[in-house]
Amino acid sequence: MSSEKIDKTELFAKKYYLDSSLNRWIWAHHIRLVRKYALELGKIENCDLEVLEIAALLHDIGKINGREGHAQKSCELSKDFIDSLEFSTKQKELILKCMLKHSGRYSHEDNEIEVKVIQCSDALAILFDDVWQEHCRKTKTKEELLFLFDKMKKKINLESAREIAKPKLKELRYSLK
Repeated sequence: MSSEKIDKTELFAKKYYLDSSLNRWIWAHHIRLVRKYALELGKIENCDLEVLEIAALLHDIGKINGREGHAQKSCELSKDFIDSLEFSTKQKELILKCMLKHSGRYSHEDNEIEVKVIQCSDALAILFDDVWQEHCRKTKTKEELLFLFDKMKKKINLESAREIAKPKLKELRYSLK
């Protein structure tokens, strides 16, 4: 993998993630975990790891003005930057597609494996972020938490990711008893 592309992407992404306390938290916790799981699943699923790492780093930069429409906004903010990287047209389109379709509403579609990996990695990051889980236990009801866990479970559309999620989901559900 080209560490130069990754380094450039990290610098580009930090401009967006470090502009507010919420986005700093996203950078420090969520993006780190999405990246970790994207690379882990990408190796298992034999994916283009550069595409996954770039998409993982950029998928939430559109949250600068809130969550609404952030996937589309992330693509808009990243397009020129991605075009500047030395990727094939197919890889550039795939990075943008991973970013655009990382939400659960697309997890039932028959997308490329890289898109599925980013979807799963995003869900796994939410489940495995202990800081986020602690915050949710303090601010959400048991029913809201169970709904969140079910939503993440539905978003996980790869067997390899289900195996990673299974013990964590069991632990999270047990902690609510």
